[in-house]
Amino acid sequence: MLIFMTTKEHTNNRDLAFSYWVRSNLPDSSTGFLVSDLDFILQNYKTKKIMLLEIKTRNADMKQWQSKLFKQIDKWIRKSIDAEWEYLGFHLIQFENTYFDDGKVYFDRKESNEKAIKKALSF
Repeated sequence: MLIFMTTKEHTNNRDLAFSYWVRSNLPDSSTGFLVSDLDFILQNYKTKKIMLLEIKTRNADMKQWQSKLFKQIDKWIRKSIDAEWEYLGFHLIQFENTYFDDGKVYFDRKESNEKAIKKALSF
């Protein structure tokens, strides 16, 4: 029997080379071209459930255009996900500072805590 574990983070820093390349080489936002990354796609292949997750730190909020983009993607997925799958939606976690241990945390703009978020994300 194979046992798969969540792959551990190898470093505490993210290589931003491609991000810089995208911003330097693709069309400017003045052309209508917008670029965003999505922080996590959570999936349980056994229960056939999937969720999209964006993380913001230091009380940051999504930019208006980013919020609209993710709402549109959420709508498209809800309309056309395969019948045997359950889409659990797009969710936002906001840390007052950087993590659970240095300030408040919000799940979909409602104050929450680590235990409640762990429960919501463990499907």
